[in-house]
Amino acid sequence: GDNVLVDSRPAHEVRLDAFAIRICAVSNAQFQEFIDADGYQDERWWTALGWRWQQGKQNTAPAFWSDPNFNHPLQPVVGIGWYEALAYTRWLAAESGVAWRLPTEVEWETATRVCVPKARYINSAERGIGRPVAVWGVGEPDDGGVYHLLGNVWEWTSSRWGRNWQSLDYRYPYDPADGREDDDGSHARVMRGGSWFDPVSAANPAHRGRYLPGSRGSNIGFRLAYSI
Repeated sequence: GDNVLVDSRPAHEVRLDAFAIRICAVSNAQFQEFIDADGYQDERWWTALGWRWQQGKQNTAPAFWSDPNFNHPLQPVVGIGWYEALAYTRWLAAESGVAWRLPTEVEWETATRVCVPKARYINSAERGIGRPVAVWGVGEPDDGGVYHLLGNVWEWTSSRWGRNWQSLDYRYPYDPADGREDDDGSHARVMRGGSWFDPVSAANPAHRGRYLPGSRGSNIGFRLAYSI
C-alpha cells in the first residue's frame, strides 16, 4: 500500500554520476572468498565502529551460514550486517582492482526503475517459497539482465537513515553532501527492495527500508556497484 512510501516523499529529481550495478546480489559462494581470506580478522576492511562491533561479536561467518534454508552456494548471502557488507566491498575492491562499493539508495532506485522488474518473478511472502532463491537463473531477468532487484532479499545501500532505527534524520530531497553517504558512525542504513519474508507492497522501487548496521536478518543481503 501507499503507506509504505510515507518516508519516500517528496518526489524530486537527483543528478547522478554514471555508475554500474551488478546484475545479481552477492552469493554465498562469493562471500565464502571473504571468509577464506580472513576478512573477519583483518581490520583493514572495516570502519572504526564496524571493527569494534566485530571485535565484540567475534563473528567468523554470517548468521544462518549453517542453515540449509540459506546456505546454498548460489543463494544470496544473508545474515550479514551493514558493517560486514561494507567490509566485503572494501576487501573485493583491493582484491580485484575495481572500486566496488555499496550503491547509494538513489543509484539503487534508479537501477530498479530502468530495469523494470517483472512482477511475476518477485519472490515475496505471497509466493510462499519461504527462503531466497538463487541470485540468478530463477525466472527471467529484468530488462538489462538484472536479477531480483525487487523481492528475494533486501539489499543494503550506503545511505544513512538516521542515528537509530526510529529517527529518520536523512529526509528527502536527497542531498549527498549532507553526511548521509559518510561510512563512519553507527547510523541505521537504508535497505531497498523487499524480500521473500515481506509482502509484495515492500517490493516497491521507492520504498525506504532500514536496519541497524550490526543487525543481521535472514532476508537481508546486498549487491555491488561502482562509479564509471
